[in-house]
Amino acid sequence: MNMKYVKDRIFGLYQRFHDTHDGKGIGLYLIKSQVTALGGKITVDSEVDKGTKFSIAFKNQKI
Repeated sequence: MNMKYVKDRIFGLYQRFHDTHDGKGIGLYLIKSQVTALGGKITVDSEVDKGTKFSIAFKNQKI
């Protein structure tokens, strides 16, 4: 993905960035919502024609 064009929309509801696959555009929105609700953070690193990496981090909490 070209982050220059999608960075502000990537976790938005009903956002799709391709027409070649079926999808509703809610998956990344739901993931981000759940991660942040649990106190975590999700980041994206992407290079066009190379791939995209999503990283999820949570605080180490004692139970």
